[in-house]
Amino acid sequence: MGLNALREACLDSGAVEFSRPMQMSSLTDFPKDMWRTIRRFWPLLLVLALAGAWVWFAFVLSDAQGRLDLPRGYSIRMTCEDDPEADLWRGGCERLEADIAARGTPSFLELFRAFVVVHHGPTPQEAAASSAGTSEPGFDLDRALAGQRYGLAIERHEFEGVQARAHAEAVKVAIDERDRALLVIERAGLSMPPLIAGAAANLVHPGTMMRGAVKYVDVLRGRAKHSDLVTGGSGRR
Repeated sequence: MGLNALREACLDSGAVEFSRPMQMSSLTDFPKDMWRTIRRFWPLLLVLALAGAWVWFAFVLSDAQGRLDLPRGYSIRMTCEDDPEADLWRGGCERLEADIAARGTPSFLELFRAFVVVHHGPTPQEAAASSAGTSEPGFDLDRALAGQRYGLAIERHEFEGVQARAHAEAVKVAIDERDRALLVIERAGLSMPPLIAGAAANLVHPGTMMRGAVKYVDVLRGRAKHSDLVTGGSGRR
């Protein structure tokens, strides 16, 4: 049997059909089928898209937070380093000796807690507010902070309104807690574990996320700096 005869026999029996019309039909029907699927499941698709955007922004915010936390943690180390004039400001560094000497990569839980303390907890001034009481006779804040790192300009605003020794000590304790957290983040560096831990901390604190989202819009519109995502977005420092 010749090739032409075999071809005619196959076509007559219906064993072989041209695929081009079928392919064209599939290409034509695909957009229609896709549109029907979108119309049918659009609420679910919308929720998934919003959830994805929310998680993405948690990582964006975590990256901005971590990049600003690193120099803050490093500055704590520098402040507490040996220096010929260190007696002018090193008071209080002994409280952080173990944290400064710590080595190795912090665990995920340590990083998570550190991000919560630095970016989602109260400021030292707010944390010590419960210790505020009546004015202590003869109390001098300048003298109480003399020779201590707490008296440096970067920390001094936390003592605004302090009029008693007990209140000042409470602020110092809160500053120590925050600085220990900053040292944990600084020790981890720019790596994936702190990025994930920071994003997780952001996801469980939606208030900070919302403020950060508003600030992010301002950044895109040129009305704010990227660093404002942390300082202005979280409403802290």
